[in-house]
Amino acid sequence: MATQTQEVTQRLAPFQERFLQDIFKQASALKGAGMPYEAQQLAGLSPQQLAAVQQAQAGVGAYQPYLQAAQQYAAPSGAAQFFNPYENQVVQQTMQDIGRAGQMQQQQLGTQAMGQGAYGGSRAAVAGAELGRSTMEQQARSAGQLRQQGYTQAVQQAQQAAQLQAGLGAQAQQMGVQDINTLLGIGGLTQQMGYAPAGFTGQAELDVNRQNLLAQAYNPYQEIGFLSDIFRGVPALQQTTTVGTTPPPSTSSQLLGLGIAGLGAYGNAMQGTGNFLGMGR
Repeated sequence: MATQTQEVTQRLAPFQERFLQDIFKQASALKGAGMPYEAQQLAGLSPQQLAAVQQAQAGVGAYQPYLQAAQQYAAPSGAAQFFNPYENQVVQQTMQDIGRAGQMQQQQLGTQAMGQGAYGGSRAAVAGAELGRSTMEQQARSAGQLRQQGYTQAVQQAQQAAQLQAGLGAQAQQMGVQDINTLLGIGGLTQQMGYAPAGFTGQAELDVNRQNLLAQAYNPYQEIGFLSDIFRGVPALQQTTTVGTTPPPSTSSQLLGLGIAGLGAYGNAMQGTGNFLGMGR
């Protein structure tokens, strides 16, 4: 009994096969090239940030001169710097004025004593001595008050100067810190966005350039992926080809066929002979 073998081959539609071949061709061209890589760059300090660093370094200890001056003014000897240079003259002039006033009073006492006929007496002498002592006390008291007043004013001025120096130092330091913060704020912006006058490239530009280079390098891979997505999204139009084969008969089958054919021929021959005999009768 003969058996038949059937071979079925399924193929894509021709345009789909060509499309897939193009994808494989592009992928093969990228084989061994390696995945694209672009090193990330970090923007350095901007000119303003560098200026802030330099100013901060230069400003360290800038308050020291003010502090030292304040300490000198606050010291006990600091008041000497504020003594009135004309104080001695004022004191001397005051003492002369008091002495002259005392002499005038002495003259008045002498005149009164002479009028009373007691000039040169004990009472006049006592009055004159008392006036002289009073004059000297007044001179000493006035001189002391002037000296004390001058010293108090000098101390007050020294204290004010010390406070002023300390305030100037603190203010200078505070203003320096504000300037540094301002430079740092501007520097942070220029570090991010760049500073064209100094030819400084900002971080944002570096990142954008890197992204553009990576996008350009990855574009062939994305194109292959895009084409693959399209291919997967289109239904496959398959063609089926069937090829049938019949194996040759075996030897026994051939002998059997020959025997059957021989019997048929013998039967036909005998049937023909019978017909011929009948006709002879």
